[in-house]
Amino acid sequence: MAMLVASAMMLGTAWVSDDAFITLRVIDNFINGYGLRFNVIERVQVFTHPLWLMLLTPFYALTRESMFTAMLVSVGLSLGAMWLLATKLAQSLEVGYWLVAAAMASGTICSFSTSGLETPLTFFLLVLLVWKLYHSARVEIPAAIVGLLLLNRLDMVVLLGPAAAYLLIRARGRERNLATLAIIFPALAWMAFSVFYYGAPFPNTAYAKLGNGFSTITLLLRGAEYIRDFVFTDPLLALIIGKAVFDSVRSRNITTILLGVGIVCYVTYTIIIGGDFMSGRFFAVPGLLAICLLARSPVPQWLRTRQKLAVLLSLALLGLLLVARILEAPMTTLEISENGISDERRFYYADTGLLPVLTKWVQTGARPVPQSGRRGLELKAMGQGTGSPIVVSAQAIGMRGYYGGTNVYIVDEVALADAFLARLPAVPESRVGHYRRLLPPGYAETVGYAVPATDMELLRPLLHDVTLATRAPLFTEGRWDAIWRLASGYYHWVYETDIYGLRK
Repeated sequence: MAMLVASAMMLGTAWVSDDAFITLRVIDNFINGYGLRFNVIERVQVFTHPLWLMLLTPFYALTRESMFTAMLVSVGLSLGAMWLLATKLAQSLEVGYWLVAAAMASGTICSFSTSGLETPLTFFLLVLLVWKLYHSARVEIPAAIVGLLLLNRLDMVVLLGPAAAYLLIRARGRERNLATLAIIFPALAWMAFSVFYYGAPFPNTAYAKLGNGFSTITLLLRGAEYIRDFVFTDPLLALIIGKAVFDSVRSRNITTILLGVGIVCYVTYTIIIGGDFMSGRFFAVPGLLAICLLARSPVPQWLRTRQKLAVLLSLALLGLLLVARILEAPMTTLEISENGISDERRFYYADTGLLPVLTKWVQTGARPVPQSGRRGLELKAMGQGTGSPIVVSAQAIGMRGYYGGTNVYIVDEVALADAFLARLPAVPESRVGHYRRLLPPGYAETVGYAVPATDMELLRPLLHDVTLATRAPLFTEGRWDAIWRLASGYYHWVYETDIYGLRK
């Protein structure tokens, strides 16, 4: 029954975000022989999830289709996570049902069980890890799962660092060496490749979001607002996280304690970086970890004595919740609050939701294209008509870029896909998680060339080094010197300079 509930909730609310199409464009370019690139003219790591990209690539290569492929792979992984939760972590199948029901009742976990982002793979690996932490005598197995989680998203080191450190402490000799290698090798190997190929050890999104030039106080206030938004939009998951942390502090099991500490560390990290523009996204994974910890808590007596009645009531409530989520009115740009945080599933569901897309397909006989994707198709047609590359700037680049094809160069104003703009300070009133940059004079006009330029003299050395790192052949003379300057903080002064004259 638990899996039927999870399947209904996931398929009924399945959707794909605009950011997922950023990765899909990279995969499409790779399959078509252009390399792991967003804009084919340059090498920029626009994705934060190498493992998710590797997993999704063969499925996309078989289907050559974006939305349904991303949704169905995501649903498969998330259902796998729910199955492990219900059958391996729970004390009984009855308890497993309640754990899965709690996960699906959470708007945050349910929304990001699909979305086309890496979260479903993280869900699956996380539940597998918790199971092995408690039930595997061999340290190398959970250590290897931690290594895969870090390869899927590097900031998982904050959430899993305490438990991973304990794994290494309790191991001895050769076992410790193998466990250490299993944890660090996948991420380190990818970082080495990233430095060689992209010219930077970390995803470009990290430089765009963390190197924004904002003060610590501003980021902390935005992080606190992100917490407030989460508590009010998903109070159930907020309560579950609070209870799991409280119970872990009182636990006598060191693994449970350290997983609880990891949740606290990750929430603190979320506050420090200023949160995100996707409501609840950064609480989906710690929230599921909290539900995993609740699997070890005793079952309340009232739930045991009134099991059948409670199941019937929960099924009715989940059914109503599913209908409400499906029929919820789409969010418009005008409805996004001043804090810049929005319910992304509600925003995109009408365009990329599984049920709406299938309905439109049946009605029209043609596979629907999202609104932003239609703009990409228009740009693609313009490029085919002129025979020249089309250069456009945008803040939502995923669908526009994916449907635009290789002849459309997207200048990303929030710098997720632009290595030069990512190293410039953001406009002060930028939306959280989407820190907008002003394009330096002359840059937009030349960005489609092999060697872009700018009229701002003080930025020319930075642009020169970024061009060497991302566009020049891999063994070009001076490229490694440029990579070192970019990585060593040589240009950190740019963040502290009022290059746009906007600061008071």
